[in-house]
Amino acid sequence: MCLLQNNAVRQDQRGTANGIATTGMSFFKAVAPVGAGILFSWAQKRHDATFFPGDQVVFLMLILVQLCGLISTFEPFLVLPPVEECR
Repeated sequence: MCLLQNNAVRQDQRGTANGIATTGMSFFKAVAPVGAGILFSWAQKRHDATFFPGDQVVFLMLILVQLCGLISTFEPFLVLPPVEECR
């Protein structure tokens, strides 16, 4: 991901892009365990549900996270900005 991100921005913007990426990564590393705990405890309460039992909800959430990662690798997210020519 670091290689993709460093190739997606211009040289003079890499420091800012790395800072934003590191900030986002740190935030989600702090929030993810809490969110996963809430999701797993909620799924345990829904074990006997007829529509979308708890285990299926957990796997659905994991699939949605993977799809977001897959979609972010396609063309619109990796388009390089036009290079300004030095005159």
